[in-house]
Amino acid sequence: MLTMILTAAKLLTLMLGLLGIFNGATIHPQSPTPDTHDQPATTAQPTTTDSKTPTEIATADDLLRALETAGQDTRLLSATIRYVKEFAIQGDTQRRDGRLVFASDPGLDGQPPTRRFGITFDRYEVGGRVEDRDLDYLEQYIFDGEWLAEIRPLEKQFVRRQVVPPGQKWDPLRLGEGPFPIPIQQKREEILSRFEAELLDGQEGVVERRLMGVTGKCYQLKLTPRPDAGESDLREIRVWYQKDTLLPRMAKTTTKADDTSLVLLKDLKLNAEAKVSKTALSTDLPADRTGWDITNIPYRE
Repeated sequence: MLTMILTAAKLLTLMLGLLGIFNGATIHPQSPTPDTHDQPATTAQPTTTDSKTPTEIATADDLLRALETAGQDTRLLSATIRYVKEFAIQGDTQRRDGRLVFASDPGLDGQPPTRRFGITFDRYEVGGRVEDRDLDYLEQYIFDGEWLAEIRPLEKQFVRRQVVPPGQKWDPLRLGEGPFPIPIQQKREEILSRFEAELLDGQEGVVERRLMGVTGKCYQLKLTPRPDAGESDLREIRVWYQKDTLLPRMAKTTTKADDTSLVLLKDLKLNAEAKVSKTALSTDLPADRTGWDITNIPYRE
């Protein structure tokens, strides 16, 4: 399950990183509580929701250049999320619905900014069976650049892993620095050195009718690993950006085994309009630990 959530996190960070949102390196963990989303965690300038798009985007190169500068003023982001994982051999499809929040804190004294995000899933569907908050389903995943927290509040389970050495800033999703070789937070040249990029019609390859209304208003960027990119399992990545704002709407990866992971964002809000609480981005252990099953795993070389 943790591997699947990290896959979702990769896709999310890819979508935002290519856009130029949260320019820098880092991420932050803890559990969002449902009744605190309307309390701002950070003071932010008015949003750039209507950010300008280039007068013409005709090639993948045009889009990559535009994404380098789009979204630079974004400091907060919130959205609803759907994460769908399909296993080709088993024939299984898993769907999770919930909410995500992102925040970017400026770095001090020339240091890179700290990027944090949290994902809360409150609905899970597989094989025709549905679980939700009323049926004791609630999962939270938060990553802060140092700690990754996996929390099940209704079951009082809390697992926190320190995945980065104390005091260091490191983005494990960044190409060449971590175990997840996905092109995020990088310039056009860095992306093209590892991937072949192609601009497609927004609806190309989209077969689900419910997604056509979304993708028809998007640019679609297809990334295919180059032979020397070291991508032994990955076949392709596709990312969809809204044409009028260049905001990310959807991302999909396909493995060579034909397994797919898809992330769809809706109701996306930026900066002053975003609903991001401090508790949604905190990895602190519960103040009252009575009845909790807590696992705290420090960093290991």
